[in-house]
Amino acid sequence: MERLTKLEAVLKLRKGYVKLIPMSMKNGMIRFLLLAFVFLAFVLLPVQLPSQQQMLPEHRQWLEDVSPIMTKAEREVFLKLKTPGERGKFIRFFWKQRDPLPDTEENEFEKEYMERVRFADANFGHGTPKRGSQTERGFFYLVLGRPLERYQYTTNSEILPLELWFYRGEERYGLPPYFYLIFYQPLGMGEFRLYSPGVEGPEKLVIPSMSSQVLNRSSAYQIVKRISSELASATLSYLPSDRPSGLGSFSSDSIVASARSLPEKKYSDLYARDYFRYKDYVETEHTDLFVGCNAVVRVFRQGGGHYLHWSIEPGRMSFAQRNGGTYASFELILRMEDAAGHPILETQEEIPLRITAEQYKENERRRFAFQDVVPVIPGQFKLFFLLKNKTGKDFTSFEAKVNVPQGESPPALSGLLLYRSREDAPAAGQAKLKAFFLDGAQYLFNARNEFSPQSSLGVYAQLSQRVPSAEEGSEVRLEIISLDTGKAVFSRKSPLAQVLSPGREGLDFGPFALSDVKPGYYRVELSIGSQPGSALMAGRENLIILAQTVPDLPWIYSRQHPLPPNAEHSALLGSQYFLSGQYDQAKVQLEDALRLKDSPATRLLLAKTLYGLGRFQESLALSAPLFEATRDREAAKVAALGQAGLQDWTAALVYLDALLSQSTEISVLNLAGECRLNLNQPEEALLLLEKSLQLDPGQPRVRDMADRARALIRK
Repeated sequence: MERLTKLEAVLKLRKGYVKLIPMSMKNGMIRFLLLAFVFLAFVLLPVQLPSQQQMLPEHRQWLEDVSPIMTKAEREVFLKLKTPGERGKFIRFFWKQRDPLPDTEENEFEKEYMERVRFADANFGHGTPKRGSQTERGFFYLVLGRPLERYQYTTNSEILPLELWFYRGEERYGLPPYFYLIFYQPLGMGEFRLYSPGVEGPEKLVIPSMSSQVLNRSSAYQIVKRISSELASATLSYLPSDRPSGLGSFSSDSIVASARSLPEKKYSDLYARDYFRYKDYVETEHTDLFVGCNAVVRVFRQGGGHYLHWSIEPGRMSFAQRNGGTYASFELILRMEDAAGHPILETQEEIPLRITAEQYKENERRRFAFQDVVPVIPGQFKLFFLLKNKTGKDFTSFEAKVNVPQGESPPALSGLLLYRSREDAPAAGQAKLKAFFLDGAQYLFNARNEFSPQSSLGVYAQLSQRVPSAEEGSEVRLEIISLDTGKAVFSRKSPLAQVLSPGREGLDFGPFALSDVKPGYYRVELSIGSQPGSALMAGRENLIILAQTVPDLPWIYSRQHPLPPNAEHSALLGSQYFLSGQYDQAKVQLEDALRLKDSPATRLLLAKTLYGLGRFQESLALSAPLFEATRDREAAKVAALGQAGLQDWTAALVYLDALLSQSTEISVLNLAGECRLNLNQPEEALLLLEKSLQLDPGQPRVRDMADRARALIRK
């Protein structure tokens, strides 16, 4: 009897090891009218995508209402959601990101915006099949809000019906301090359209039959000016201070473009970009407030292995007061996937923070950084971080990609770490493993790469290979290049030997003063070459020089770990190797972990690894005693797999029957059915396999086994 593959059977037992931490007409005119009707039907009626057709009516209505203020990323994510529950949760997130006063019960922006929708529907939909909020006037009303002034020219005999709106602009988003908008009815009926001063001109607004003179831009302007000089000025430019001569001002087009793109500038959609990853972790309405963050992730080699160093700086930290102290409770989730999207690591950690009132007051203007270090196996991975503030009821997340070198990789530099300062530790204090503690020094930086004027900048990086002595004469060159001009504003070079760490793996250039570099946006380029103009290795990283001095170093929370060999980190590496199917490497790491410190979880994972290697007796020797001592269900499953691997079907059923007496699991039903088949008990096997197929019909191999059982029963 063919068994389920080893890996398939092992991977069905996820719980336990994962927690180690996606048209012929006769009449031409009739034909023309019908074609026009079909065209208008496609243009005027909203087109529904398949995902919209599957939405609840209230969710489809909501999407239509908020489309003007929705970013592209938010819309793409919302249209990909599958269930009403997911869409409802997304809607709560959407409004939370726009809440100006999140500490109050009412969302003031949501209330105001829905008032805008109601006003637009009541006032802008006349003479058109659309809702008023879906017209051009409705769009700008929803995006910009109520204008300071709204003038209506709908009964004048010389110009088409039109409206002049006057706004105060939000300068920080690229709008001028004040500007106009004009909407007009092109045929004197139907929907009002947005007028373009730069393309159309005032002659577009004048009724030709009402003018006794030749109509050109100048004469049309004079006609409009007799009605209103303010309106006439706006027909040439939406910018009040602009006085174009001849053609209309194209600054008006810039104003319109800025208004149309306002949602992309005004609203952060970072929460939407990561929504599919954190939606299952953030479950309650109390944590719907997404907070942006900055983060740094680097891979450095230490103690013969590679470690992931990371730092997260939330954009805001919320604390509570209790018993004269300040506290907050955080939950951190780190998930790592391989290139195919398979999970390689998932850790979950509670972080309680308690500080004194004095500490809070001393550091309240500084950002807070969470930092840690995790061992990582070679490969290319995607990282997902989720940090939940259980006290402040908010959360932040970010993604990163890392490449951990494997074997003999080409010479390369790690990602550059731009640091503000470093603290050298005495020899007695160097026996520790801590985030960004490298070559005997603690490197201090902020994740935004912002530097105050008159401060210092240093660059740390690692080489993918140790530098041979013969290469130590190579030259290291550092340049700071302006992103505005593309020219170098600072340059320094040094022999490689002078900036190498004692182990010839790390490279530390600096720190040096930034007093001669003006505020602005820059790029640091670091290169190593044996001669000028040739670069064996190079790296780059952007930075910002601020105009004013601010506290640029965060207040850091960081854990300290024992140096390798370390039982916790060996077990983590073993888990990563196991989940990636590298059982030999997993075995080595897990055995090392057990030599350092006994742990039931590590023993269980080693038993699974041994089963994956086909070493059933050794797997059973670990899992059976563990089950007897702990009555752990996962240990019983591995013991049953071990007995089945040895083809001792009766012994395997002892564990499987015990498991099924407590609860029903598909993987247990399948293995028990297979054992019954091998014991020539087709009736009992068929009962188990049919129950499994009722729970999950999509199991072709199990369906084959059920067919075999039926065939045996017929014989």
